[in-house]
Amino acid sequence: MTIETLLCTADDAIAAAVSAAGAAVQRPVVRVSEAEALIGRWREARVVLVGADLAVLAARWGLPSRQGVYVLADASASPAALSASVPLGAATIVLPEGGSWLADVLAGRTGSAQRTSRIAVLGGSGGVGASTLAVGLSCAGASLGATALVDLDPLGGGVDLLLGAERVPGWRWDKLRAARGQIGQLRREVPEVAGVTLVSMGRDGTTALTRDAVAAVLASLSRSSDLVVMDVGRSLDAGSREALRASDRVVVLCAQDVRGVAAARMTLAAAEATGAGVVVRMRRGGAIRASEVASALELPLLGTIPHDGALAPAAERGVPPDKAAGRRWLKACAAVLAELGAGRDRT
Repeated sequence: MTIETLLCTADDAIAAAVSAAGAAVQRPVVRVSEAEALIGRWREARVVLVGADLAVLAARWGLPSRQGVYVLADASASPAALSASVPLGAATIVLPEGGSWLADVLAGRTGSAQRTSRIAVLGGSGGVGASTLAVGLSCAGASLGATALVDLDPLGGGVDLLLGAERVPGWRWDKLRAARGQIGQLRREVPEVAGVTLVSMGRDGTTALTRDAVAAVLASLSRSSDLVVMDVGRSLDAGSREALRASDRVVVLCAQDVRGVAAARMTLAAAEATGAGVVVRMRRGGAIRASEVASALELPLLGTIPHDGALAPAAERGVPPDKAAGRRWLKACAAVLAELGAGRDRT
């Protein structure tokens, strides 16, 4: 039987706060007092709340990735307890300040972690156009619901350039590198372009993103977005790996040639990505069929993307792909998104 909310804590103060919030929104809460109890119930509950007192123990069990998980903490919580939110794939709600957020979570008013599709885009080889595809998927998603694009490529120069948004005011990663735990409504602080909420890399020379920062930003955007697209990049640093871990699906963009397939195999092995599918970038004279690329990579084929000669010069002028690309390219992006089932209500 499905549990509405599962609370795992031995801390009576946390339990009392959750009980009060649950009563206020008329939602039942089932409490367990040992971290081991999560093992058998991890998938049963719509929402899982883990007290900071048991978060470190719970993180050791290596529970599978899922959405709708939150760590509850107060100002006295240890750094280790807060950091445990990362392997749990959890956002952190700090009490009592986060009481209204907790009530929204219990009531299912979060916008929401259960409905948000998180898609990671990974280039199988350098220069294949993964960032452009990520932008294309984001623009296609914007017509279906609230969509965010997160740039995680530290050496890509900033995906805001592809959207012509380098002069649009708002926070970039340089303002978010120290983020951890709870972040408020991030959509109000970052640029929005072509209907897409954008978290882009800056160009300040600082490249490293921490797992905590990426987890916090993704949790915030997931509360207010139907779709979050992540341009992972090929550095596979801690931030990129956190994005891959938190994703529902991974889209590997592969070139239509032998070298591209070989590089994609190596990338997949290094990324250790789960839930991956391949999109093949077609080119004139390509000797390998898309189905053969998918078979060689042992991945499901999510679709193909045609070559569009207008995209490269448009990017140099800062013209977004949704304004520059031809109808075939735009339809291909929409078809990939549909194949992924992104933007559909999954509650």
